[in-house]
Amino acid sequence: MDVREILQILNEKGEVSKETWKPLSVKKNKDGTVDVLYKNRVIGTEDNPVFLWIYANIVEDDEFDVKVLERITFKKEDLKWILRYAQP
Repeated sequence: MDVREILQILNEKGEVSKETWKPLSVKKNKDGTVDVLYKNRVIGTEDNPVFLWIYANIVEDDEFDVKVLERITFKKEDLKWILRYAQP
């Protein structure tokens, strides 16, 4: 499945609005899942933007589908806080 198809399906299903979220990165995993990182176009600032991370399963039966397994919204300051405690 093409990256553009994945983003289109997420938009059509109402999982992510193109008007609100700008896709930054898509990583396809070997296990049939995908990680998608978005940046919010409306809220947040340049110094502290708001991000959306989606972890989804790619279903390739008769028709292609994308099923969201997890979604997390966070700010840059939240990521800095997590990394401070996650690093050994």
